[in-house]
Amino acid sequence: MNTSISAKFKLLLILLVCVGLGLVVGRLGTDIWSSTKNALFSGSQEYFSSNELLLEKYQEANVTALDWQSLLPSNELDVITKYQGVKPQDSADMSSQILRSIEAATDPEYKAALQSTNVVGAYQDQIVAISGFIVPIDFYPDKTVKNMFLVPYFGACLHFPPPPPNQIIFATLEAGFKSLELNQAYTLTGEIKLGLFEDPMGTSAYRLDVVSIAAFNGQPDDVRRH
Repeated sequence: MNTSISAKFKLLLILLVCVGLGLVVGRLGTDIWSSTKNALFSGSQEYFSSNELLLEKYQEANVTALDWQSLLPSNELDVITKYQGVKPQDSADMSSQILRSIEAATDPEYKAALQSTNVVGAYQDQIVAISGFIVPIDFYPDKTVKNMFLVPYFGACLHFPPPPPNQIIFATLEAGFKSLELNQAYTLTGEIKLGLFEDPMGTSAYRLDVVSIAAFNGQPDDVRRH
C-alpha cells in the first residue's frame, strides 16, 4: 500500500516537474523569438521622421503600396509601354524594336509622354509606400541628404536622361540619413502630394513627405524593361 502511494507521489512529482519545465521553456522560446524577430525585422529602417503631425497621420492611415505605373495617366502608360515595354528575345523582336524606335521618334504622343507633368490625383494626401532609387540634390552640413529625387531605375538623372516628371518624386529629409548608396533601391513611406519641383537634374510632378526609408531588394521599375 505504501509502495503504491509512493509510486503515485513520484509520478505526480514528475508530472509537476515536466509541466514546470514546459512553462519555462515556452517562456524562454517566446522571449528568444521576440529577440530574434526584432533582430530580423528591425533595423532595416534607415530613416524615420520626427514630424509629429505626419507621424500621427501615418499611424492612423492604411498605407497604400504604389508602383510607378500607378503614377502615370492610363493613356501615357499605354504609349510608353508600347515603345519601351517589350524586351527583344530574338532577331525578329529586335527588328520590331528598331521599327518601333523609328515610329517613336515621330509619335507626338510618345514625345509628350516623355516630358509629361500630368498626374494621377487619386493619391493626393494619401500615405503611400513606393520603391525606387535615391538621387541626392543637396546635403546638410553633416553630409546627409537634404533634398532628393526618388526615381524608378538606377542611374536616372545621373548617368541617363531623367524620366518624365510624373515618374519622379521630390522629397526633403531631416538631417541624419547616412545610409545612402546610389545603387541600392529603397522603399519610402510617406504622404504623397501633387506639385512641381524643378532642378537642373530634373523636374518632378509629385512630392513626398517622408515618414520612413528602408532598403528594398528588387527592381522597382514596372513600366520599362531593362
